[in-house]
Amino acid sequence: MAERMLGMETRLAVAVAAQIDPDRSVTRLCAELGVSRDTYYRLRARFAAGGIEGLLPRSRRPRRSPTRTDEAMVDAIVAARRRLIEDGTDCGARSIGYQLRREGLRPPSVRTIHRVLVRAGLVSPQPRKRPRSAYRRFVAARPNQMWQLDGTDWRLADGTGVVILRLQDDHSRMIMASRAAPSENSVDAWECMLTAMRRHGAPAAVLSDGGSAFTARRIRGGLGDFEALLRAHGITPIVASPHHPQTCGKKEREWSTQQRWLAVRPAAADLAGLQRQLDSYDTFFNTVRNHQGIDGDIPARRWAATPAASPAADPLPAPMASTNVKVTANGVVHLGNRYRTSIGVGWAHARVDVVRDGLDVAIIHRDQIIRTLRISPDLRYQTRPSTTTPRRNQPALPSDMS
Repeated sequence: MAERMLGMETRLAVAVAAQIDPDRSVTRLCAELGVSRDTYYRLRARFAAGGIEGLLPRSRRPRRSPTRTDEAMVDAIVAARRRLIEDGTDCGARSIGYQLRREGLRPPSVRTIHRVLVRAGLVSPQPRKRPRSAYRRFVAARPNQMWQLDGTDWRLADGTGVVILRLQDDHSRMIMASRAAPSENSVDAWECMLTAMRRHGAPAAVLSDGGSAFTARRIRGGLGDFEALLRAHGITPIVASPHHPQTCGKKEREWSTQQRWLAVRPAAADLAGLQRQLDSYDTFFNTVRNHQGIDGDIPARRWAATPAASPAADPLPAPMASTNVKVTANGVVHLGNRYRTSIGVGWAHARVDVVRDGLDVAIIHRDQIIRTLRISPDLRYQTRPSTTTPRRNQPALPSDMS
């Protein structure tokens, strides 16, 4: 039998009980024990009524707790959490509250739901987690003012690696379109854009990370195919700073929600099967799930509540860019976007600056303009004219050029 520790008052009560003697003076006994007569009689009565159990410390818990969550609601909270986990969706206190409301119940506050989960041993405290109030992030003021584009890796049933591309409206968090693709590339990224624009109109701007499928400025300092297509439709491309969660952290957070939803369902056998799953998820996310980032609103409802922004009426000019490149052995210069031209074998192995302003190009070596041209978009190889800008100095041998 396990031992129970007794407090000083209980030990004193045992001593009182052990020295009960009808012929002995109570006053003298109390003096020996160092207690008052009231304490003596109180402890003696408790011992007489309940033995040693009557002397143990009594609970200070109130007989009634009017604000305590009733057991029926506790069971509903635990059951709702279990259903959310089985369905692969968020199962925190806020998500449980949204789920209970959808079921016609009146849940307690988020803090109360959290305390219920803690008492049930279903969550672990995270004291080092950064509080929500510590973050400051932007939110677009209107629908279609800014879409965010990103991709994440996924695997098919046979282990084949694929990519999920997704466009999400920054104002409403609504998923505008998702696309299952074999890789993260500009062709599939633009197909995803076309799908989204057919459904919801064109945005004013598109924010993406520095992936090569979305931008070429960090690789060649030029304009990528995807950026060029955006500008042709009057849409401003924006490239986010790396390692900046206030910019792209919300779309990164959404990936975990989607992946949890996909993980509890059979893996797709091919891209078509994965696309069907993504379409189902997008419908659930946009029209059913309450989003914590928009005060519990539903994305589709928030998107429809405010007039949408529009892109520019005319195509946007490409920004001027300069790239330092090395001339090939046969005098060819790469202009970016798969375009190239020749400046003659006399410039073989030299390093030149290619300055592009849209389709207008200048090829420069130090302070000398070697050639200017306007790119013909239908031609990858820009033919060399019969005459070029005269050079002040004949280039040195390739081994001496820089």
